[in-house]
Amino acid sequence: MVFSGRVECERPLRVGGGVGRWVLAALAVVGACSAPDPGEGPLLVDFGDELADTHREVLFNATELELVAVDPAWPTPESVADPATLHGYTVRGRAATSEREVRLELLEALGAAARENDGMVAACFNPRHALIAHHDGRTAELIICFECLTFQVWDGAERVETVDISDTPRGLFDRIFEEHGLSIAPGG
Repeated sequence: MVFSGRVECERPLRVGGGVGRWVLAALAVVGACSAPDPGEGPLLVDFGDELADTHREVLFNATELELVAVDPAWPTPESVADPATLHGYTVRGRAATSEREVRLELLEALGAAARENDGMVAACFNPRHALIAHHDGRTAELIICFECLTFQVWDGAERVETVDISDTPRGLFDRIFEEHGLSIAPGG
């Protein structure tokens, strides 16, 4: 079934007979599917059990998302101390988007990637993409490595969370970053 043209529900419904069958079926569909984004207010994105609520709140309530293209070269003590970098990663470019559909597309793809990961990760971390959101005096910075199937969540100078993902949204991220004038580092 498709609801609002966005959310697909693939869970089979098994409901008993009788008059209450239709009520139970409706409740089962609501419980089995993610609700579609309401189109206004905070974004509504399903990250499954991944990503702490405090970071979700910042990402979903921010009215702007900063896209950051980074070089995957491993940070050095000098690069970490350099305020022009993003936690030691050289910034290739930055662009901001306040377009709800773009923010929703990126976060929905990342949420799906978090739900899709089956425990596979690599021992490297060679990020090329980052997302930064600000809301209510708080910041969430996601440094994303599709090659290594992980993104790191930073709160200020501290890495506070790591989320395993699939590489499914890599092409989408590349396309949207390039549409915003950002050059993605080669390789990986």
